Amino acid sequence: MYGSPPFSVALIHGGPGAPGEMAPVARELSSDIGVLEPLQSEKTIDGQVEELREVLETDAKLPVILVGYSWGA
Repeated sequence: MYGSPPFSVALIHGGPGAPGEMAPVARELSSDIGVLEPLQSEKTIDGQVEELREVLETDAKLPVILVGYSWGA
């Protein structure tokens, strides 16, 4: 989590083994808006989709803006 709630942007990183690679973008955006960078760990696309859904329902102010990078896009 970067910035202050409400968290209305989620930055989605690349595939397994890439958590944290969106941190520089999250830090930059967080001066204006609350940002989530879910550090997804599931190994399958279905698993990552479910993991993301859980994080967003728990921590975000829905609806959110999704920004994807690499496999996260």
